[in-house]
Formats: sequence, C-alpha cells, structure tokens
Amino acid sequence: MMKFFRLALLLICAAGIATSYGCEEEDTWNPRPHKKKRKAKKGDKDKADETNKTKVASHQFVYNPVGKRDPFRSYLSVIKEEGEPKRGRQLEQTEKFELDQYKLVALISGTSQPRAMVEDPKNEGHIIRIGSRLGKNGGRITRISNKSIVVVEEFRAPTGERIRVPITVKLPQEEELAIEAR
Repeated sequence: MMKFFRLALLLICAAGIATSYGCEEEDTWNPRPHKKKRKAKKGDKDKADETNKTKVASHQFVYNPVGKRDPFRSYLSVIKEEGEPKRGRQLEQTEKFELDQYKLVALISGTSQPRAMVEDPKNEGHIIRIGSRLGKNGGRITRISNKSIVVVEEFRAPTGERIRVPITVKLPQEEELAIEAR
C-alpha cells in the first residue's frame, strides 16, 4: 500500500514538471490556445480605436442619489417613519364620514349660488356649495335643486378608465320627519 502512494506521488510530480517545462515565458493565461492571433491591418486600427471609444463611454455611469430613497432600506420602515403617504390636498370637514351617513337638512336654491346644509353623525352642520366635496370617496356636489343635491363620485376601473357615479341625496319629506320625531 505504501508503494502505491509513493508511485502516485511520483507520477503527480512528474506530470507537474512536464507541464511547467513545456510552457513558454508567457504571463497571461489564454483560455483558447487553439486560436491564433492574426496580424493587424491598417484598417483594423481605426476600427479598434472606435470600439475602444465606445467601451470607455459605456463604462462611464454616474449615479445621483438626490431625491431617491436608499435602496438598502426597507420601504416599510420608510412608511413607518413618515406615516401614510400624504395626499396632494387637505381633506375638508365634510370628507370624514361616508356619504350615506350625512343627512340633508336644508336647501337654499333659486339664487346664483345655491347652498345646502348637511348634518354629520355627530350632529354638526356643514354648509356646502356646488363644487364642495362630500363623503370619504371625495364626491363632488354638481347640482343643488329645491328638493335634492347630486353628488358625483369618481372611481377608476381596472382598465384605467374613469367611472363617474351620480348619487342623488333627497331632502326628507315632512312625513319622514314626523316618523323620526316619534
């Protein structure tokens, strides 16, 4: 068994010496020794200069981190620190509750600027005009008549199309008010 290991060691050393003896004095390793280098022609020098210029230009990239978040920080930690993403505008007092929670109390129509009064669940009154927002979905008042108001809520369909839904809120009749008073 000992003779086998000595013989294997001897063969490995011999193979190493033979491969180093046959090598030329070349410092670089060529992964494709079977391909021969061809001699450069006059036109090839111009092409080589152009490719070198494009290579240099393609490696020059400058990253400007101004105004961008740190890519190595979790987006959730950014939200936790800053709170919810802010909307572009401040919510009005009439956008705290759902539209069906507001009760139409009074209407002033027949003027150039009709107005209405709605009452929220906390029994606070709010005066609204055409263009005012009402409800959590940001519905806009588009019409105020002598018996009702029209609120248009806008949604986005999955296709990206805007869908506008008109909702009519009527002033309660005297009979309905009498039932509520009991």
